[in-house]
Amino acid sequence: MKRLLLLSAAPLLLVSPDAFAAMSGHIQARLVISSACQISGDPGAGVVESPGAGVLDFGSQGPSWTTPLRSHLDESAGDGTLQVRCNPAVRAFTVSINGGANGDGATRRLSNGRVLIPYELSADPTGRARYDIGQTLNFSVSSGAQVPIPIYGALVAHPKALPACIYRDTLMVTLDW
Repeated sequence: MKRLLLLSAAPLLLVSPDAFAAMSGHIQARLVISSACQISGDPGAGVVESPGAGVLDFGSQGPSWTTPLRSHLDESAGDGTLQVRCNPAVRAFTVSINGGANGDGATRRLSNGRVLIPYELSADPTGRARYDIGQTLNFSVSSGAQVPIPIYGALVAHPKALPACIYRDTLMVTLDW
């Protein structure tokens, strides 16, 4: 039995260099919004290390003082508190503030590079609701509104004369939800 194999060359003759082809596909676009909070318009979430979060300014002072010096946070929005906004999935969060760059684990301290001056933080002007190092304070979220996070500072009395200089510290504020 013989088999006959016929090939047709006709389809090959129809393709020319001027032939066009078209193809289509799909592109997906998406946005994932996580359960998150942000501080004072900072686009980041979680641990916030925003250089514009604010300044706790104790002002200018003579070389000694006999009563505590008090201050409150002066942040970029100008209302004296950090502002936290969370999406509706977050109903509550906690805030903690570390010991700062000059802290010793128990005390926050301003430094000029040689001399250390202890200070305390609190959530109220009287200093009763303290932000101890490693301690968290609880805040609740309602209807997606901004939640103010008040931060007040107090430098303990220092009756001994200190060298003239600028004393600084850098703190990290952490939100957990």
